[in-house]
Amino acid sequence: MNTEPKRILFVFAWLVVGGEETEVRLLAQTLDPLLYRIDVVACFHKPGMPAQTHEQLRALGVDVDTVPYSLSFEDTVAYLARKVATYDVVISCQNVADIYPALERAHQRPPLIEHGGLVSEALAGPKHLTSRYVGVCRSIRDAAAGKMPGREHDAIEIPSMVDLSEFHHYDRQRMRAELGINETIPVIGWVGRLDEKKRVEDFITAAAIVHQRRPDVLFLIVGGPDAFMTEYAEKLQLLALKSHLQHALRFLGDRRDVPALLAAMDIFAWLSEGEGMPHVIAEAGAAGLSVIATPDNGALQQIEDELSGLFVPHRAPEAAAKAMVRLLDDSTLRTRLGTALRAKVENTYSAAVVTPQWRRLIDTVIAERPSAPPPTLFQSFYQGGFECSTHRLSNGKRLDIIASSLHDQHAEADYRQLASLGMRTFRDGFRWHRIETAPGRYDWSSILPMLTAARTTGTQVIWDLFHYGWPDDLDIWQPQFVDRFAAFARAAARLVRDHSDSIPFYCPVNEISFTAWGGGDAGYLNPFARGRGFELKVQLTRAAIAAMEAILEIDNRARFVHCDPAINVVTAPERPHEFWAAEGHRQAQYQSWDMLAGLAWPQLGGSMRLLDIVGVNYYSNNQWIHGGPPIDRHHPQYLPLHRLLMEIHGRYGRPILLSETGTEFEARPEWLRYAAGEVSLARTKGVPMEGLCLYPILNHFGWDDDRACQNGLLEHAWSDNSRTIYQPLAEELAQWTAKR
Repeated sequence: MNTEPKRILFVFAWLVVGGEETEVRLLAQTLDPLLYRIDVVACFHKPGMPAQTHEQLRALGVDVDTVPYSLSFEDTVAYLARKVATYDVVISCQNVADIYPALERAHQRPPLIEHGGLVSEALAGPKHLTSRYVGVCRSIRDAAAGKMPGREHDAIEIPSMVDLSEFHHYDRQRMRAELGINETIPVIGWVGRLDEKKRVEDFITAAAIVHQRRPDVLFLIVGGPDAFMTEYAEKLQLLALKSHLQHALRFLGDRRDVPALLAAMDIFAWLSEGEGMPHVIAEAGAAGLSVIATPDNGALQQIEDELSGLFVPHRAPEAAAKAMVRLLDDSTLRTRLGTALRAKVENTYSAAVVTPQWRRLIDTVIAERPSAPPPTLFQSFYQGGFECSTHRLSNGKRLDIIASSLHDQHAEADYRQLASLGMRTFRDGFRWHRIETAPGRYDWSSILPMLTAARTTGTQVIWDLFHYGWPDDLDIWQPQFVDRFAAFARAAARLVRDHSDSIPFYCPVNEISFTAWGGGDAGYLNPFARGRGFELKVQLTRAAIAAMEAILEIDNRARFVHCDPAINVVTAPERPHEFWAAEGHRQAQYQSWDMLAGLAWPQLGGSMRLLDIVGVNYYSNNQWIHGGPPIDRHHPQYLPLHRLLMEIHGRYGRPILLSETGTEFEARPEWLRYAAGEVSLARTKGVPMEGLCLYPILNHFGWDDDRACQNGLLEHAWSDNSRTIYQPLAEELAQWTAKR
């Protein structure tokens, strides 16, 4: 089976500088990239929010998706619903309002871990889709547990972590020199986002009190304004000015070198009210600082009063000032508290201790994800497809690959030979141009031997009714095309019903999207148009819907497979501005399925009932760089096939058949190994894969030229009532068939 890293998506409401952002950064640094891959998506951006975390994560190779910054709330929900389907686990931070609507919309729903840094976050929102709630401290965990009756054990505690390797005592002298601070000057610091609940005014007021007694002390405030309360930062600046601290207190703004700045300090103060577990207290401990703090939620777990820090009451700057002076006057106490807190950080909050907790949680939650139920639709999971293209080439030549491969003459023998290799289900085709000899007049002689062969051998067939070709007297752009095709489908359904009691399977129109591109935009397929691709897509969808309704009038048991290529179009790293152009091409693959399902252009008559089975056609060239070449499985931007299947199931929630896959020459066995492994992986992740169809199963002359295509399990040549088997592919197939 193919292996790849477990894919983790962190979803942030906004991406600023804080404990949760630090957590994901440290996880990206410490988790084994061969086993885990972290991506990040942020849903909202406000002018003034720092880009620091974006840059830090990208420097670590984390994909930071900011597409939602330009989207409305509803469009963000739709975007996330598509995105989350391809991940093994989603970790939501900051009580993201978009995540529950997105998960409820997605059919392929990964397990959700919510990560909470505040009690208010734990108490907000529903929890029925939350696999685990992770609180950074006990009070947050307990609040979440109260919202999960009967599942209280699914609320757990994992503290914020600190990377001890970032903290060096030798940074003290360098940083003090950089800041122009003499070694003899005592420094008391505060670090964080300038947020009202952090009560920075209490720190400033305490600094003013201390300054009266110890004018030699310097105070540092490290951190920039909170984008949601920029006026608070202005208020703090004004307070410092009124307190006559303009020479004793410095606002340093957002900094990337917090560990070094902490090393330059002697005392750290944190006087918040309503915080969760202050990550910065653990950072101060990592720097060996003595800490003054308010007894606020997680701080009560981080610090033991008088042993590893000093607690002062909330909103009591006088008490904070008294503690500052006490520590300034007692270097032994400072050292003792700092040493004890450093030990607590090493034992409880270091990355070496916390990362394994995350790793166990992620592995456990992923392992709990249920696999897809056993496939039930088809007689055999591994299937074969007979190439049945019948279109006209640009030179006027009509193809008929069923005839050129002699399959119409030897259908029974072909079915029997492949049954001996474990295949009992096939894609095969009606040839409309040979059957409807005049409007409404049908000659069934070309299909009757194949229907008889299927019945005689007990073979299950998915019948293509339109595989690129149509009668010459029809104009595909006209309304009559839809009417004639529906009438043909009705007559074909009646014939199939009369020749078999089995539930019939049809592919009404093969590859609507590809046909629309090739025939309506690229001038590559009949009708060789350009600039009319979407028009042709709508026409073919309308024809497929009319055909299905006609078939169901004859046999309401009928099932339908809608085959189209699954593609992935990526943006070259050096051309990120092309994202929306690439994404537009990628999303176009879903238009025909959306219309069949009634999700787009409902006036065509589509419905989820008609989008019965999604047929995914996938080959080695189905992924490419926008404006560039195809990418192969070893390219860093290649999305594994099982991830594409997860996305498709997430969008529609329908059974899926890998309805075409294969390659040519000696690569055939290895490609089957890849495709079958990916299908198996998709099933373990909950995708209801109903089969894999090797297509074509029979070597043939090319459908866009006359070359001999060596891409089948059976050779083209016929002798002794059978065809030669391509043995390496048969051996690979036998191994996978034995696993079913």
